[in-house]
Amino acid sequence: MAARPARTAARVTVAVIAGPNSALVATSEQLGRWWCLTPLALWSTVSVRSTDPDEILRGVASVLARHDAHRLILIAEGQAARAALELVLQGAIDCAGLLAIAVSRTALSFRIVPTAAAIRLVVRGEDREDTPVDLISELRAADIDTRIIGFASGAANDVRAAASAAETFVQELVANATRPIRPYGV
Repeated sequence: MAARPARTAARVTVAVIAGPNSALVATSEQLGRWWCLTPLALWSTVSVRSTDPDEILRGVASVLARHDAHRLILIAEGQAARAALELVLQGAIDCAGLLAIAVSRTALSFRIVPTAAAIRLVVRGEDREDTPVDLISELRAADIDTRIIGFASGAANDVRAAASAAETFVQELVANATRPIRPYGV
């Protein structure tokens, strides 16, 4: 029997922000599956009782202090996703990517700070804003690497489709974050 190669040291930490609302897509079963699909990432949970930005910042800082990873990916759902997204867009959290699931699409109350973070959104169709300016239009106007997939949360098939889309985004974010960083022009 051939020996298994040693696991390479994780260069990316995936921090799952577990907020006060229950998960619709990022369930413990899905997270376990995503963890298995991304062996080069080190996974950690940031449990928060509220979506207070300071509590999220402390939780993320704690994860980074425990792990020696070069890059950070955040995953959150619902209100915690909106709070994490706002922190990234304000420049308070530097990360390689953010997967925000079932995030509110209401317009931001601040100006977006330039970021290199890849933003991936899985949004509910019924959360669509009827105003000309909403979160999605603001992200597009800011020229941020953003991809969005919508789903209807009513049917089980729609939730499964949202989970599948989120899984694809997780794999993409981890793959991109684990690539070696090349100097410009090389």
